[in-house]
Amino acid sequence: MMSFSKRTVIASLFAAFLFPALPSIAATQQPAAVQQNPGAEIVVTVNGKKITQEDLDTATNNLMPLVTYHNSVSEERLKGIQKRALENIVNGELMYKYAKDNKLDNVDKKEIDQQVKDLKKKLPKGDSLDKVLKRSNITLADLRDDFKKDIVVARVSKSKSEELRKKAEQSVDEAFMRDYYKKNLEKFKEPEQIHLRSILIKADPSGGQRVWNESKKKAEEIAKLAKEGKDFGKLAQERSEDPFAKNGGDMGWAHKGSLFPEIDEAAAKLKPGEVSDPIMTIYGYHVVKLDGRKPPVQKKFEELNQKKLESELEEKEHKKLWKSWLTGLKNASKVEYFKKFD
Repeated sequence: MMSFSKRTVIASLFAAFLFPALPSIAATQQPAAVQQNPGAEIVVTVNGKKITQEDLDTATNNLMPLVTYHNSVSEERLKGIQKRALENIVNGELMYKYAKDNKLDNVDKKEIDQQVKDLKKKLPKGDSLDKVLKRSNITLADLRDDFKKDIVVARVSKSKSEELRKKAEQSVDEAFMRDYYKKNLEKFKEPEQIHLRSILIKADPSGGQRVWNESKKKAEEIAKLAKEGKDFGKLAQERSEDPFAKNGGDMGWAHKGSLFPEIDEAAAKLKPGEVSDPIMTIYGYHVVKLDGRKPPVQKKFEELNQKKLESELEEKEHKKLWKSWLTGLKNASKVEYFKKFD
C-alpha cells in the first residue's frame, strides 16, 4: 500500500528540486483563493477529511518514475495515473478509519522515531528536517502523526490481505474449480488448428514498388506451378526464403489466430490440399498450402493443469474479496468526489 500521507510531500521535494511539478487537471473556473493556490482545491472528502489537489499531485508523482518528468505526459495517461493515485488515498483513509474503529491503531513510539531518523538520512546534503518541514508547511507533530497513519495502514493492509488470501485458498477446492470450468467452457477450448506449408518470396520494405512487384510476380509463378501439381515441398526447398524452406515449407500445426492475419484469412478459405494465391505481409509475398485442419476441441476438466488453474482462481478470488472488503468500507463511510477523471 503506497503512503498516502503528507509525509509523501517531503519525498516529492527531492524531485521538485530537479524537475517541474506535474500538471494538474484543474477546472478552469475556481474560487479566487484556489486560483491563487491551485493545490488547495479539494478533490475528495473522506468522512469529512479533505484531500486536496496538492495531496493528489504528490500521490500521482509517487506512482511515476522520476525519468518520466523529462518526457511529456499525455493528458489521457495522466488522468489514469491520477485516478489510481486518488483511489490509493481514499483506500488509505478508509483503512485507517477501520483500524481506529477496531482498536488496531496502536503504534510503538520507537517505530515512528525510526521513521523520522530514516527520513533525515535521505535528505539532500546541506538540508535539514526543520527546513523541509517549514517549506512543506507542516510540523514535526504532523509528520509523526502521518508516519503513524502510514504504519497502521500498511499493517492493516497486510493483515487483511493475508486473511482474505487464506479465505480464497480455502474456497478454491475441486468443486469450485469444476463449477468455474462448467461456467466458462469457452476458456478451456483449444481453437481450430491448421497445418500449413509456406513459400516466402521476400521484398525489401525500402526497395520501392519495383521490388514488391518483382516479389509478387515470382510468387504468382510459384503458386501457378503448385496448383498445376508441382511438388510443393520441392518448390519450397528450391525457392522459399523463410526458415521453413529446408523442411519443404512445413510450418507444422498452428492455432488459428497465431499466424499473420493475412495468412489466417487466406488459409480459412482453403480445403486440405489446396494452394493459395500470393499473400502479402510485411516480409513479402507468401504462397501457402493447407495440409490439414483440426476442428476446435473442448478440453476435459481432467486434462487441465489443475495446479495452474487453482493458483489462477485463488488469485482471482483474493482480488474479488479484497475489492469487496474495500467497497464495504466505502459504503459505510461518506466519500464525496469533487473531480472526475473519466
